[in-house]
Amino acid sequence: MGLQEKKAIQSIKDQYMDDLQKELNEIVGKELPIEIEWDSFSNDADAIKFIPGVAVRRPIDAFRDICSDNMGKEAVQEAINQLSIVNIEKENAEANKSMELKGGVFTIKASFGGHYSGFFNDTQMKEYLENNL
Repeated sequence: MGLQEKKAIQSIKDQYMDDLQKELNEIVGKELPIEIEWDSFSNDADAIKFIPGVAVRRPIDAFRDICSDNMGKEAVQEAINQLSIVNIEKENAEANKSMELKGGVFTIKASFGGHYSGFFNDTQMKEYLENNL
């Protein structure tokens, strides 16, 4: 990871992550840590730019929809204890992207700096979660 990427990641941590974490916690009604695999973004300056607006915002929006009623909020509180975000290579991202809910961790693996087909939108995340909660 070069200096430019390190500075960009630190800037995102400083400017966005506390507010995004607070927003997610308020939506789901409990502490639900956002864990970003920062090293997975190390060689993708484009993806780093999309961490707050796509990689984190889209799952937050999906949780907002799911937790809009007590039944959804309770299901999330009981089943999910962490949100994990991993960036993958742009090449073959559409085929390699994935979502998984296992052991209380909702993991999203996608290419956040490439073509939109390489990541999930909030509706896809919401549908996945509703089918797996």
